[in-house]
Amino acid sequence: METRNRLGQTRVTTIELALTSTLAAVYIVSAFFALTPFIGGPGFITLEIVMLPIIAFLLRPVLATAATLVGSLGSAFIQTSLFHVFGLPGLLIPLLAVALGSIAFHYEWGPIAPWAYVLAGAVYYIIFSKGGTLFWLTPYTLVIISLPAALRAKDPYRTGLLALYTAMSEQVSLNVFSVSLLNLTGDFWIGVTPLMFLERTVATLGAFAVIVALKSQLGTRLERGHVLREVK
Repeated sequence: METRNRLGQTRVTTIELALTSTLAAVYIVSAFFALTPFIGGPGFITLEIVMLPIIAFLLRPVLATAATLVGSLGSAFIQTSLFHVFGLPGLLIPLLAVALGSIAFHYEWGPIAPWAYVLAGAVYYIIFSKGGTLFWLTPYTLVIISLPAALRAKDPYRTGLLALYTAMSEQVSLNVFSVSLLNLTGDFWIGVTPLMFLERTVATLGAFAVIVALKSQLGTRLERGHVLREVK
């Protein structure tokens, strides 16, 4: 029987706890599966970028953030995360992305949260990139103009958009820390723009494919575990 707290929210279930710990472990392991070289980063773009939208979809915000925090700390310990590039702020990159993505997936008006973050990130880039190419803002623009569709669309289109929103939330944090902490400005952004396009495409489409498969095969089970619960 499901239980509820005073605010009417279902409490954490055994299924959610087990899934949270499992996803934290999978997130650590995913760092060992390289996708492509990462310029200026820890050496490779890995499956970690695909895992973030998946975790956001499967877990409610608090649990999604907890799973990613544990996974990020584990990755930092074995030196496969952005921690040794950006220091302690590097831990915020996946945490912010998965928290905003989970809000988007689990709340009716949730997409506004990552949308606002991406919009702020675009403004930050324009102001502080010091001559960075405007082509960099192409996926930002896609997020910004797609908010009405993200709020109204049905699956699978909504799922695809929210996977993009989560992936781009991670990109915003990467940009901000690259500029503010690493002083990467000017022509640097011209060189890495194609890589960013590839990276965000892989993160979005890869996560979208996995989420659609999970909903197709495990949708009923996930609903029973309150994993796919949406709050109006």
